[in-house]
Amino acid sequence: MLLTSLKNKTFLFRKDFGFVGNFAMLRSSASDKDEKRKLECDVIIDPKRTKLEVEKVEKKLNHSFRSKQKLPIHMRYAKQPLFQNKDIFKETEYYFENGFRKVHPYYFDFNTFCKGRWLGKTLREVYTTEFSLYPIEHYERAVLEGGVKVNLKPVVSLDVKLRDNDMISARLHRHEAPVLDTKVEIIEDNSKYVVVNKPSSIPIHPCGRFRNNSLVYILAKDLGYQGLLGCHRIDRLTSGIVIFGKTKNIAHKVAKEISERKVEKQYVCKVVGEFPSTDIVCNEPVSLFNRKLGYAVAWKVEGVVGKEASTWFTRMSYDGTNSVVLCKPKTGRTHQIRVHLQYLGFPIINDPIYNHPAWGEERFKVGRCTRGLGEVVDQISKQFLQTKDEQKQIMKESLASMSEAPAVDGDRYAPSCVECIKPLPDPNPQSLFIYLHALSYKGPDWEFKTNMPAWAN
Repeated sequence: MLLTSLKNKTFLFRKDFGFVGNFAMLRSSASDKDEKRKLECDVIIDPKRTKLEVEKVEKKLNHSFRSKQKLPIHMRYAKQPLFQNKDIFKETEYYFENGFRKVHPYYFDFNTFCKGRWLGKTLREVYTTEFSLYPIEHYERAVLEGGVKVNLKPVVSLDVKLRDNDMISARLHRHEAPVLDTKVEIIEDNSKYVVVNKPSSIPIHPCGRFRNNSLVYILAKDLGYQGLLGCHRIDRLTSGIVIFGKTKNIAHKVAKEISERKVEKQYVCKVVGEFPSTDIVCNEPVSLFNRKLGYAVAWKVEGVVGKEASTWFTRMSYDGTNSVVLCKPKTGRTHQIRVHLQYLGFPIINDPIYNHPAWGEERFKVGRCTRGLGEVVDQISKQFLQTKDEQKQIMKESLASMSEAPAVDGDRYAPSCVECIKPLPDPNPQSLFIYLHALSYKGPDWEFKTNMPAWAN
């Protein structure tokens, strides 16, 4: 049962239902004798609560349990919390080479649910248009090896049509992208928060070609911080303050304070040219004109709802060529600081998007750029698409030389893996960061700071 007897006045309660109040936290876990109800418990209800209150809690718990039991098995399988399966810590190991943190290759099941735009389409169409990192031949080979499944059942062809709530699984030999070999600095670790100085190049959560090389995995595997709840995000190429809550209430509190603009944020950046010595406030709206790529501009775009945004800029230093600028964003729009600086004519020096030559010389002048946004996106994407096409060509060339031999060296090398046969080259380290750093976050009753980055001194 989910709750112990009323006679003992001690009632177990599952942590993931999010009840709050006068509850005492336990770090231990408990489980029911019934095999079907082995549910982790870590909260005790206050014995002073009335019988009616306890019955309400019990009713809610049992209702939620029955609801989860009605889910198809593949949906229950996919809803497992991160790090619940401790075996993921054994799936691979880190190693360091040429200034990068790298991950030994490992077998991994990519799981995703059918999206609305995929309904009625075949797996072949979806893998061709949505998952273009690998050539379609790679997935065809995975089908032959039983590595592609729909609702946990192997498919015999990529011509299977997808339906609503289908879960697609592909078991592949995974090669993660490297990140810079920069130490994750712990700024604060107390009963409420874990605050870190995130190095650039590392995403906060697993995404794309990053899993073990994401911040939450590095914190869990290298430093033992599991179950942290993110309060906000910063871009992968940006370094600086990242705040995690140790409980759901703390994470929600900080996230709410940030969304309600009760948090003072300071960033530091390095821009092209001589930034004005007087303070500047930019209040131009931010328009996210390409949602798929996450590109924005600081002016109105037809058909796009621009969101109000405000950033305060103060020049800190000028070396005769470039300026170090302190940024205080009052709102938190997508790429807000970067697009406001471009609008002012002072883009960040190594910004791969907003200081790209595709914008023309207008990016160094105040105001909007007149070039067509579609043309700009095409030119910026061309470089990335060319790199991706080159990678796919390497993979295609290696398909012909594959063998049927099993993996060796603890699954680190698979003869049937295209990336094992022809490993992709290391990225250019200069492409893995930009001169933008989250310097400090100050809330109503908390404040966290980092040191100035080396490039800003």
